[in-house]
Amino acid sequence: MNILLSFTIAFALTAAVEGAIVFALFRKIRFVYYSILWNLLTNPALNLCLLLAVGYGGAPYAPSALIGEICVFLTEALLIKILLELPPPKALLLSLLLNAASYLTGLLLF
Repeated sequence: MNILLSFTIAFALTAAVEGAIVFALFRKIRFVYYSILWNLLTNPALNLCLLLAVGYGGAPYAPSALIGEICVFLTEALLIKILLELPPPKALLLSLLLNAASYLTGLLLF
């Protein structure tokens, strides 16, 4: 599959899953917009790093994905704290929920 198409599908799936959860929890379209923005920052970066590390560098997938997902989780938690004005524990919990949901959805579909 074309790399750009793969990245687009991964981003769209992540944005849809996380956006739906954010809307279900907060009922604010503005927060869904924010979730699209933070995913636009983190999702392509993670997928590019995985492509370079695993696809071209020969690194094992599972540890590379784990390290990448931890970086995404922490980055998004910070952005959630700032954009949604949540206290740090709630921002961390929401980031964990969103990333677990989108990661598991991706695993189930692919």
